[in-house]
Amino acid sequence: MIDKQTFVELADKVAGGIANEQELSLYSNYINQFKGNLEWNADFMGNEAETKIELLTKIHTALTVKAIPFYQKATFKYLIAACIALVVTAIGAVFYNSNLNSLKSKSKIAFENDVAPGGNNAVLTLADGSQVLLNDTDNGKIIEEKGISITKAKDGQLIYRVIDREAKDISNKEIVAYNTITTPRGGQYQVILPDGTQVWLNASSSLKFPTYFSANQRNVILTGEAYFEVSKDKTKSFIVNVDGMSVEVLGTHFDVMAYKDEESINTTLLEGSVKVTKNNESRILKPGQQAKVKDGIQVVQAAADALAWKNGLTSFIDADIRTIMRQVARWYDVEVKYEGEIPRRLFTGEISRKANLSELIKIIKLSNIQLKLEGNVITVMP
Repeated sequence: MIDKQTFVELADKVAGGIANEQELSLYSNYINQFKGNLEWNADFMGNEAETKIELLTKIHTALTVKAIPFYQKATFKYLIAACIALVVTAIGAVFYNSNLNSLKSKSKIAFENDVAPGGNNAVLTLADGSQVLLNDTDNGKIIEEKGISITKAKDGQLIYRVIDREAKDISNKEIVAYNTITTPRGGQYQVILPDGTQVWLNASSSLKFPTYFSANQRNVILTGEAYFEVSKDKTKSFIVNVDGMSVEVLGTHFDVMAYKDEESINTTLLEGSVKVTKNNESRILKPGQQAKVKDGIQVVQAAADALAWKNGLTSFIDADIRTIMRQVARWYDVEVKYEGEIPRRLFTGEISRKANLSELIKIIKLSNIQLKLEGNVITVMP
C-alpha cells in the first residue's frame, strides 16, 4: 500500500503521460486493490453517490484538474481514475471538513427542482387501434382474444402467449394481427414476444410485431433502440426492420440503436451472429462487433458502453457533450439548449440510471462544462 502523497505524484505522472512501465504497473495494481475493498458506511460517510461526487469535486480542485482537449483523451481517463481512487484514500481526512457541509447545502439549493430518472412506462396499441397504458394497468391478464393472451407479469414486463395456433376468422383465413409497444421519453419496457423472444425497449422507442409469427420469417419493425434475446428457431429467421435496414438472425443476443437524431444506426452483437443489410450491401457480425449504418455499412469493435442502458447505467466512453446530452434528454425527458461555442471535449464516465439528473450534472461539471437546470430545460454553456 502506498501513501497518499506518493499516489498523487504517481497519478500526476500517469496523467502527464510520463510514467514508465513500472510506475504504470504500480498505479494499475493500486487501483485494482482499491476496487471492491471499500465497504461504504452510510452512518459515517452519508449518501454514497452524493459524498463521492462532493469529494471528487474537492480533489478535482486540489489537483487543479482542467478539461483535457480531445486529442489527449487517454490521459483524461487516467486522471479521472486517479481522482476516483483518491476519493477513498481521502475520505477519512476530509469527510468532517466544514467545507463539505457547505457544499451539501449549496448543492441542495442549486437543485431544488431536480429531475427524477425515467422508469418502466409504455403504451400498448392493439390491432384495433385501442391503447393500454401499461404503467396504469394492474399486473395480470390484460386481454385474451383471437388465440392470443397478453399478460402484464410485473412492472416493466409484458408477455404474449399463443393459446390457439388454429385461430381463424369467419372466412377461414389465419388471423395475423399487429400490436405496437411504445415507450415515451423517460420510459423503458420489456416485452416477451409470442415466440419467446425477449425485447428490452429503451426510452423513446417503439416495436411493431405480429401477435403470432405464422410465416417462414419473424418480422418486427423498430424505431429508437432495443436489445433482443431471440428465441432460436432454425425454420424461421428473426428480422428487425429499421428505416430501410434489416438485421437478420436465427437466435442470438444483440442491440439495435436507430434514433433519428444519432449519426448512424448501430447494431451491436453480444453472441451468435447477425446479418446486417442496407440496400444491396450486407455484412455478417461476430460477437463484440458493431455495424454502423449510414451511407454504407462500417463494422467496428463495439464500445464497452453500447449495452450499458440495458444494464441500468448511463455510460459514455470518449463521448462529446452533445452525444451525452442526447442520452440525458431521452432518459430524463428534458430539453437541452446550448449557449455560446461549446469546446470540443471527450468524456468517459458512468452513473446509475436510477440517479436523479442533478447527480449526473455534478459529474459533468467536474470537467469544466457549465450546466444550468431550470424546470425541464438544461442549458449547456462553455
